[in-house]
Parts: sequence; structure tokens; C-alpha cells
Amino acid sequence: MLELTRMAHYVALGCYALAALLCLAGWRTDRLRRAGVGLAALGWVAQVVLLAARWGRVGYLPVTGLFSTLHFLAIWLVGMALYLGWRYRAKGLLPGALALGAASLAGASGGSMDLQPLSPALDTPLFLIHVATSFAAYGLFGLAALLGVYRFAGVPGSALGEERRMLDECLYLGYLLFTWCMVAGSLWAYLAWGSYWTWRIKGLWSTIVWFFYSGVIHVRHRPAWQGWRLNALSVAGFGLVLFTFLGLGLLFETSHPLR
Repeated sequence: MLELTRMAHYVALGCYALAALLCLAGWRTDRLRRAGVGLAALGWVAQVVLLAARWGRVGYLPVTGLFSTLHFLAIWLVGMALYLGWRYRAKGLLPGALALGAASLAGASGGSMDLQPLSPALDTPLFLIHVATSFAAYGLFGLAALLGVYRFAGVPGSALGEERRMLDECLYLGYLLFTWCMVAGSLWAYLAWGSYWTWRIKGLWSTIVWFFYSGVIHVRHRPAWQGWRLNALSVAGFGLVLFTFLGLGLLFETSHPLR
């Protein structure tokens, strides 16, 4: 399993990095862009096959530790970017999204590839719901931040001019999924510790993230919050997500350790 993990990991990393370059070079050349999209799809399939193989080996969704969590984040980032590229002809979005996916996998290289038994506190069906919805939301928030950067820079992300619609879709769907993550996490906390919410640092900052995006959803159609303000909120939100996910997991003792 370790050899398969290494091979699939570096195949996906190489595919995403090269695909990002091809999509960037193919901004106006369809042949290079199609080659880049094909490579991205190949890397994504390699990731999904690896996830399925590791899941089958241990019997639970293997999203614990730095390596597995960053891999799962890259699956959602690249998968949603490919979907948006198909739906909105968002060829301009692909180079940035693939670069984010490659950066995520490069970061995963610093984590352990070993599979460990699931601790009793995590061994519940709510773990699957909580983890899957949280990283799906993180991927969508990452794409929303990328779209915010594109809009700041005046770079077209969609041949149809649908950057704002894509931004709204990423924010809305990400918020819905993160809300489900919080609900499942609260039920899981009750089963594990006898309380739906505690002052543990991870739960506290996750709640802050939820309130932040609740505010973004609330103000995103108000006239005073259009343009650069909404873009800034999208970028700042993903920075908050990265701190909550990576910063806390690497720097502090939490119930979601990454070390």
C-alpha cells in the first residue's frame, strides 16, 4: 500500500503541476489547454483511486493526518475546478486552481503516508459526514478566494463572464456543506464527550469560520459590499479556513491533530 500511495501521490502532483503550466500556456491555444485538462483529470483519477484503495484497506475514510487531509482537500479543489471549467467554460480559472491543488499535494509530501487505526473517539458514522462535508466546503471556499483574487486583478476566469456567478455558487454551496459539517461535528462531540459544544480550540475556531461565512452570505448582495469588498471577504475567509485547518492542527494540541 505504501508503494501505491507514493506512486499515486507523485503522479497526481506531477499531473497538476504540468497541467497548470499547460493551461496557463494554453490560455489562447485550445490544444495546449485540452492537454492540460486531460492531465488534470488523470491526476484527479489517480487521487480518487488512491483514496478508494486506502479506504478499502482500513475500513474508514482515511482523512486524518497532514498527508491524507491535504490530499482530500486537493480532490475537492481540482474536482470542483474541473466542474466549473466544464459548466462555465472557466478555462481562466484552471491554472490557478491546479496550482492550488499542486501546492496542497506538495504540502502533503511532508506528512506521513502510513495508515493508522481510527481512534475510538473518531469511530462513528458521523466522522464520515463531518470530514467529507468540511473538506468539500474548504475546497469551495478556496475556489471562492481564487475567484476573489481574479476579480481583484481583473483576470477573466470564465469565457462566459460568469465570475460572480461562480463566486456565489462556491460561497453558497460551501456554506451549506460547512453547516452540515458543524451539525455532524456537534452530534459527534455529544457522543464522544457528552456535550454538543465545548471550548476546545478547534471547535471555537470552526465556529468563528461558520459565523464569518454566515456574515458573507448575509451581506453579499448589499450594494455597499459589492466589488472589492466581497472579493476581500472571500480571500480573508479562506485565510481563516487555512488557519483553522492547518495552523491549529500543526501548532496546537487539538482533537484534530496533523502532526
